[in-house]
Amino acid sequence: MSLEYQYVTDGVGLNKAMNIFRNADVLALDTEFVRTRTYYPELGLLQVSDGEHCFLFDPLILDLNIFSEILLNKNTTKVLHSCSEDLEVFQHAFGVLPRPIYDTQISSSFLGLGFSVSYQTLVEHYLSLRIEKDQTRSNWLARPLSKRQLDYAAQDVVYLYEVYKIQQSAINETHKADWIISDLEKISFDIPTITPAENYYLKIGNLSRFSRRQLNLLKLLFAWREKKARTKNRPRNRIIEQKILVNIVKEKSIDDAGLLRAGLPNSQVKKYGSELRYLVSFNDSFEEDELPPEVLRANVKIDNKKVRMLQGVVEDRAKEEGIASELLCRKKSLEALLKSKEVSGEYQLPESLLGWREGVVGKHLLAFLEGEEK
Repeated sequence: MSLEYQYVTDGVGLNKAMNIFRNADVLALDTEFVRTRTYYPELGLLQVSDGEHCFLFDPLILDLNIFSEILLNKNTTKVLHSCSEDLEVFQHAFGVLPRPIYDTQISSSFLGLGFSVSYQTLVEHYLSLRIEKDQTRSNWLARPLSKRQLDYAAQDVVYLYEVYKIQQSAINETHKADWIISDLEKISFDIPTITPAENYYLKIGNLSRFSRRQLNLLKLLFAWREKKARTKNRPRNRIIEQKILVNIVKEKSIDDAGLLRAGLPNSQVKKYGSELRYLVSFNDSFEEDELPPEVLRANVKIDNKKVRMLQGVVEDRAKEEGIASELLCRKKSLEALLKSKEVSGEYQLPESLLGWREGVVGKHLLAFLEGEEK
């Protein structure tokens, strides 16, 4: 399979490509970016293929805002592989998210190829080609880009389009098309760079260890850091490490000595100390009814033996359907199922086991549990 592409650095080439893309039913997309010292991913190259043409667009030379029209075109399916990072890139570079999308990694889990399968593996499986991924971490913001970099970038969409076509044929021979569509429609919009700053503290584990007022301070501190990171375009931990923010919440005194005890370097005490002390003081001004609700500790002891038995049910069902067991049901869903009886008096499927999963595995898990208790 030949690897032909056009490296586009002028408006003429961009307009030519746009005229082709506007009539495309399917486009394979990929991005190359750098994110070592910044909060936001910095787009270094945009690759697009319609199966006949492959274009590599240089965003350091071109104004690519016009491409948002393609990303939002509901008549064009955008094909990506393991799309989460690319979605962040599109959101930052274009201010929009592509829809509808198709993710070859997710679809592979439905086709018996395993969970989180790599692009290299898919290309070798479907096209019998071995590709190198040695340019992944090269500097995509440096110019000029080498031929090796451009070849590498082109293969990420030329072969991706072919993989998509083969997968579509395979899916059409199964009963899983609706399952795949359902999961693709739910591809996370929980993109860290656009998650409301006020909600970022919810990503911390084991929140039940904090009082309501401590939770409110966590909320204030993490929102402050998130806004600061976005404004400065710096990684969160380059502002203040997460563990230090948690330590500040636990400190009884937030003078300079208290901040140092929390692990904040002296340079950051001088830089951010007054702002952090203000937030601690501001937190004290909240009325009780303004504080976040307490996160209750789960008192339900999980029966690990029963979890393993349920995992066996999941694995059997996954094998019968020819899909990855991790895709079908995660361990935390099984734990939520077991906990549900303590709350409601009967086993209830968690949201993650509704939809198509309810019929494929949910009802089997409930039947197993009912049989265990007879």
